[in-house]
Amino acid sequence: MGSGRMLRRHLGAAAIVAVIVAGCSSAGATWPVVRPSGADASVGPAPSAVHVVIPTGSARASSNATEAPRQTANAATVDQITADYTYKSELITPLAHLYGKENFLDDFVIVTVKNDNSEPVRVVVESQVVDYTDKSSDTVTVDANSSQEIRQDPRLTTTAIDNLNSAHDADLHVTVAYLQNGEPRTVLDQTSQTTVTSRRDFPWKIKGFTDQEIYNMLAVMVTPTDPGVEDLIQKARQYDPSKAMTSGYESSGDQDGSVYQRLADVWQAETNDYDLGYVSTTVSFEAETQRIRLPEEVLTQQGGNCIETSLLYASVAEALGLDAAIILIPGHAYVGISVDDTDQNYYFIETTMIGQATFDEATQYGLNEWNDASPHVQAGDAGYGWVDVPTARKDGITPIPWH
Repeated sequence: MGSGRMLRRHLGAAAIVAVIVAGCSSAGATWPVVRPSGADASVGPAPSAVHVVIPTGSARASSNATEAPRQTANAATVDQITADYTYKSELITPLAHLYGKENFLDDFVIVTVKNDNSEPVRVVVESQVVDYTDKSSDTVTVDANSSQEIRQDPRLTTTAIDNLNSAHDADLHVTVAYLQNGEPRTVLDQTSQTTVTSRRDFPWKIKGFTDQEIYNMLAVMVTPTDPGVEDLIQKARQYDPSKAMTSGYESSGDQDGSVYQRLADVWQAETNDYDLGYVSTTVSFEAETQRIRLPEEVLTQQGGNCIETSLLYASVAEALGLDAAIILIPGHAYVGISVDDTDQNYYFIETTMIGQATFDEATQYGLNEWNDASPHVQAGDAGYGWVDVPTARKDGITPIPWH
C-alpha cells in the first residue's frame, strides 16, 4: 500500500498532489487555502448522490486464519497428566479483540491436556500476557485416557492499549493444574515470550486472509464512541443552522439536505475549531504494516493522512447514525457516507483537503475519484477495496476498545 497515485483537480488553478497510503505523503500539496468564514458560512447545494452497488464478500467464508506463526512450549507431566500449549508469537493490538472470534483470528493460546489415568480429572487452565491482558481461566473435565484442547484469548486491558504507542516484548504466563481432593496440583507453569504490537500498527498482510478481508478489519479503527469524536460533534453543532446535531436519516435521498448539512458542519469544526490539516506520516518498521493514528489522535495532533482523516469522518458518521464506507484505491483512501438507509446512495469526501478547500470542493473531488474507481472496486482489482462499516459491524468487527 505504498505506491503513489497522482490526483488532478482544477480549483481555480491546477493542483497536483502525490498521495501514498503508507502515509499519503504530499510534500508539495498546492491546494489553494479556501477556508470557511465561520458560523455564518453558507453550505452550497448538495451534489447529486451516487448510487452504489455495495461489493459483497465482507464476511469470511473460511475458518479462523493464522496471522502469526505458532510457537510450541515444552510439555510437562505430573501424575500421568500431560500439558503443553502453542501460542502466537505476536499479539496484534488493533485486532486483539478479534482473536478467537469465529471466522476471524485464531485463538492466541491453545492448551492441550492429556489424561492417561483410568479416572477423569478436573483441570484448571489459566493464561495471561503479564502487565498487558486480563487473565483467562477455564475449568474443564478431561475424561480418562483422553485429551482435550482448551482455547484461550486473554484480552488487552484498556490501560494497556492506551499506553501501547510502540511494540513491546512481553511474557505469556500459562499454568495448568489438576484438582486433587479439591486442592490444585500444578502440572505446568511456564512463561514464554511474545510481542505486543502498537495500537497504531495495522497489518496489510495476514496469512489466510484475502486483501479485501483485511481491508474490512480497518473498521476496528472507526471509533464512534471515542470522547474525542463526541467532542467534535459537539463543536460541529454550532455551525448548523438549527444549532443541533440530529442522529440518523430524516428524508429519502437526503431531499432535505440534512445529511449533507451535518457533514459540512463537521468540516467546519475540523477546520475552525481544530485547525485540522493534512499531515503525511510514512514511518513503519515492518514492511507489511502501517502506522495509523486513531481518530482522537488525529484531532489532538491537528492532522492526519488520507486513511486517518477518512477513519475520523467515518467515526463521526457512525456516531451520528449514518452509514459510512472507506474506499481504498492504489496509494490512497477516502470516505463515502450514505445519504439514506434504503437506496445505497453516497456522498464521497476527499478528506485530505481539510484546511485547504471547502466542503463542496471536497465532495466534488470525492465524486470524481469514485467515478474513476468504481469499475475497479466492483471488479475487485488489486489495490481497490470497499470497507462497508455497517456490514463489518454485523460481521463482528467492533471498534478497538481503547479509552
